[in-house]
Amino acid sequence: MQSKYRTVEELLKEESFINYCLRNNERDVHYWETFLVENPGRKDLIADAVQEYRLLFTALAQSDLDEQLTLLKNKVEGNERAPVIELNRSGNRRTVAYPRFTSIAIAALAILTVGLYMIWKSQRIPVSQPERVQYVCKPGERKSFQFPDGTQVILNAGSELYLNDKYAKNTREVFLKGEAFFEVRHNAAVPFIVHTASMDVKALGTAFNVKSYNNENKTEAVLIRGLAEVTLKKDNNRKLLLHPDEKVLWTEIKTGVSPATLPPVDKTVPEQGVIKPVKKSDNGDVKEVAWVQNNLAFEDEPFEEIAYQLNRWYNVNIQFEANEIRQYHFTATFKKEKIEQVLEILRTSKRFNYRFEGDKEILIFK
Repeated sequence: MQSKYRTVEELLKEESFINYCLRNNERDVHYWETFLVENPGRKDLIADAVQEYRLLFTALAQSDLDEQLTLLKNKVEGNERAPVIELNRSGNRRTVAYPRFTSIAIAALAILTVGLYMIWKSQRIPVSQPERVQYVCKPGERKSFQFPDGTQVILNAGSELYLNDKYAKNTREVFLKGEAFFEVRHNAAVPFIVHTASMDVKALGTAFNVKSYNNENKTEAVLIRGLAEVTLKKDNNRKLLLHPDEKVLWTEIKTGVSPATLPPVDKTVPEQGVIKPVKKSDNGDVKEVAWVQNNLAFEDEPFEEIAYQLNRWYNVNIQFEANEIRQYHFTATFKKEKIEQVLEILRTSKRFNYRFEGDKEILIFK
């Protein structure tokens, strides 16, 4: 199928894409999963649109959403006129629980919400909003910086982190897409919170790592020192307490997809939202934060997931010709090797070939 979509706004206008975000229509979910397979170059665009939708839909306050769902339910059942939905621009974000009266009502509310958002956005109504400070790392980059309160941050390749101009005055909340390591300055009166699409991580004085890339289906928090409270947004806001050398992982499970149309995936799905100890090497290193020391490390990971890391680390685009190769598993640590050296080392343990197609494109084949 041809890709006619170029912007997030175009995707949010599609009813089938809203159904895909809601995961409540098997045909639409199947369509967009197939679209992703046939248009790998649109993967980041789709991920950004899904993220935009989630932030938009969860921006409704719980009371507003419950009221509108009740009105919409009455309309579906023929009890009263269709409601007019007003968007709450206060920025109050809360995880919402959807009543189970019908998936049609949920989809209708989502479509109306997105529609009104697009109209509101196109009108460009002047609104007094706090300025947003944004930190961006392109693929192939890593950056270190310090927040106004003294908190130290290292941002990994292909990541974005932002905070508003009120940071350190009455709030210490940041929003992350990608991966970052935080050395938090202690302030018991103002907790430090990292928001991602799947989980929030709250700390007082702590060193920890958070990984949540849009184009991957995993969100992970790893605690090195101190204490941290993790809120699992997609598990009824369940809270977990992390101690040093512990981690928690949340994996998005895709449903409603025909196996015949998609490449095989690793069937080993980790337990959801379970605290586990981190593994350390003989010299005490933790794989999950090796990148902070400019090392690239992975342990028994499939080639497909390793490719995501290599793409960001070296600013390349790896494609697989055969699905079988995607599931090759590797364990390795690299320090200053070039991408060619990395691939040569990997192919000594698993047989595959590769070739460059231009400066950035790499094809992996048997």
